[in-house]
Amino acid sequence: MRTNSQFSPLKRNPLLAEGLTRRQWLVRAAAGGGLVLGVALPDLDNGLAHAQTATSFATVAGWITVGTDESITVMVPISEMGQGTMTGLATIVADQLMVDWSRIKVQHAPVDASHGGANANAYGFRFTGGSLGMRLTAQIMQQAAAAARQLLMNAAAQLMGTTDSNCTLKLDADLITRIHQNSSLQAYSYGQAAAKAATLTLGTGAVTLLPSRYANALVSPARVDIPTKITGEAKFGIDIFEPGMLFAAVKHCPTVGGTVLNVSSKPSSAFAVVKVGANAINGVAVVSGTTWDAMQAAKSLSVNWAMPTDVSSRDSINITARASVLMSAGNAITAQTSGDVSLGLVSPSINSVYQVPYLAHAALEPLNCTVRFTPAANGLPAICEVWAPTQAPDLVLQTVQKMCPAGTTPKVVNTLLGGGFGRKFELDFVIEAIQVGLACPGKLVKLTWPREQDFGNDQFRPMAMSRITATATGGKITAWYNRIVTPSIAYQRGGNGLDGEAVHGAINRTGYDDAGLPYAVPNSLVQWVPHDAPIPVGYWRSVGMSFNTFAVESAIDELAAASTMDPFDFRMNNLTEARLGPVLTALRSLSGWNTAPAAGRARGLAIAAGFGSFVGQVAEISVNSTTGAVTVHRVSTVLDCGKAIHRDAIKAQIEGAVAQAMSATLWAQQTFVNGVPQASNYNRYRPVKLQDMPQIDIQIIEGGGLGGVGEIGIPCVAPAIANAYARLVAQGLLVGGIAATRKRDLPFFPGTTLGGL
Repeated sequence: MRTNSQFSPLKRNPLLAEGLTRRQWLVRAAAGGGLVLGVALPDLDNGLAHAQTATSFATVAGWITVGTDESITVMVPISEMGQGTMTGLATIVADQLMVDWSRIKVQHAPVDASHGGANANAYGFRFTGGSLGMRLTAQIMQQAAAAARQLLMNAAAQLMGTTDSNCTLKLDADLITRIHQNSSLQAYSYGQAAAKAATLTLGTGAVTLLPSRYANALVSPARVDIPTKITGEAKFGIDIFEPGMLFAAVKHCPTVGGTVLNVSSKPSSAFAVVKVGANAINGVAVVSGTTWDAMQAAKSLSVNWAMPTDVSSRDSINITARASVLMSAGNAITAQTSGDVSLGLVSPSINSVYQVPYLAHAALEPLNCTVRFTPAANGLPAICEVWAPTQAPDLVLQTVQKMCPAGTTPKVVNTLLGGGFGRKFELDFVIEAIQVGLACPGKLVKLTWPREQDFGNDQFRPMAMSRITATATGGKITAWYNRIVTPSIAYQRGGNGLDGEAVHGAINRTGYDDAGLPYAVPNSLVQWVPHDAPIPVGYWRSVGMSFNTFAVESAIDELAAASTMDPFDFRMNNLTEARLGPVLTALRSLSGWNTAPAAGRARGLAIAAGFGSFVGQVAEISVNSTTGAVTVHRVSTVLDCGKAIHRDAIKAQIEGAVAQAMSATLWAQQTFVNGVPQASNYNRYRPVKLQDMPQIDIQIIEGGGLGGVGEIGIPCVAPAIANAYARLVAQGLLVGGIAATRKRDLPFFPGTTLGGL
């Protein structure tokens, strides 16, 4: 056995680096005589000694259940929303236990005090986001599985009257893992040893094995979540159902910031009409016998709304105009500075402004949540049950506790998610569902937001305007001034000071990323001006990197052109991030950069460092000279995400990110007219269709550590396409007989409908 350091801990979480002692491991017997083992993070018990039973600790992270039927069930604290984290964590457990993949089962861990809080991760609450799922949990699960293996070997050895040093662990031909006694023919399987293992005390720290068959395999094992999704057995939030339940649909004020004044009489088809809202009562939910009936009743319901007095500040034209004013005269917060930027900007090489719009999350599964509130009766406490497709189950649990009567027992089930992208981290749809449940005691009620409500009442990706003034001399960046105007997600949640997400991707940054602006600039100044637009904003896939990388990598290409240098060579000449060097070298080859593209095509490059990973992408495009429509033929991606756990899932994440980012680059936006959102469905929020999907080539580099994957595939797509477009412009591109210009505003084609460009 060899010690493995493959899954190095995050610097944000120094506790993990200390190793786990015996009293951090939790052992108990499973129903039916099996073994359940979990792990608590160090120092969470405030130094108090506890007996080694599950009830001795209040908080427990991942659990591994070994059944007498030889099954291994992994319960994970990460929400599965298609990203494959369930499978990735299970591969780690399978390798440590040396079991066949057919023995593995995976479930969401229960949402309770034992599996959340500080024990779920170093951030102090259980959530899924920021590409942190594997980074926060992989090492924990690896050590838990190693401890389970040690316990099972000790138990089997005792049952055979020997010691574990006289035993060998082996996966036999019948696909059952057994502990064999070296000096006899005796052997015990995990299932046979589990009951005994549950009675033992864990010894010194178990040795972890190097990934062998699954976690780091070139050929990935089958995803654990896919079969039931194919058969329809998988339970997403939208699938919760039982006979006799009720269904609700919500209708919000059509103007952002409006609230409910009064409501007309309850429709005859409705069970109830409930005023709802998270921060203010801004909607009405209609409860009926089916979702369709509820939606139709909500649509026809007459509601008098109180409109905000400042609707003009919620208009896209005015928001952009305000951004222009703030760009010139707004109070700025310095995010990063070095040298004297003024020295190099007397005669700058470039002075460009880049803009991106608000974006909706547009997950295929609309927002929904199911609640049953059972009042206290006959000496029994009230119970509030919640089924939620959520990225933040701990916050849902806390919300139930806050909203329900004192003494209510909360029960939260974290269902599968049909996409999240940050939207299902929010709690507004959960709060409204609980409000409806409290108004319908004893009834199971599922609240669904109609698609139009989902699009129009989002926590939108912020708009942003970025000016970059920079100088390059002799192929080196000598001065760089970047002024960013964008609303703050943190400010809308009570924060202040520098919002790190507003400048994410625009500055050199340490922390959970240990990455950021990857270029050497001796004289630099990066400023952020908070935009005060009252449009609600939230976390969208890759957050600030989704707009800052577009500006930065577009400007880098403009500097390369001004320096008459190849974009690859210019980046290599200014690079400070060592791990992006091999990425660029591999990408040059993968994309065929040094060979001429087909006639009428051009390639564009962009790179980024963030979420613990390093990526480079080349987009190859062509432009219809009559309509201006852009065809993306190929996207080549080289990704260094550290140790590659489940390569198929990694590739799927990049492919999905390319599709989502293409939509945001070419067509998608949310605009407002006096506070009324204009895109209310996919017909005005154009997604990528099958015919649009480019060839995607992906090469994975393992540079060490463990990086995130879910977000890093987004930021480079827009600048890579824009840079390819600029190369066509440099070649004399005409659209409709008019000379085309570089695209510095997203999307390329605002106002495109589903059947359009």
